[in-house]
Amino acid sequence: MGVGNKRTLTKTRRKTRDVDQIISDLRSAKHLTQYKSTKLSQDLPGLGKNYCVACSRWFDAPSTLTAHERGKPHKRR
Repeated sequence: MGVGNKRTLTKTRRKTRDVDQIISDLRSAKHLTQYKSTKLSQDLPGLGKNYCVACSRWFDAPSTLTAHERGKPHKRR
């Protein structure tokens, strides 16, 4: 009993929100609050306080979030 294909497991683990979901988050604050309410804050890094809307990623500290916003992966998004 195990995973037959490790590539599928890795792809599933790295899955982020799709572009259309992120665009609806940027356009509508209601959609973003609905997404955030589905996540438990105890399970998220930094108790769910530091969130990048454009990349849909959670960060553990505000300094990490600001460093991410200055980086290339965020600017490409």
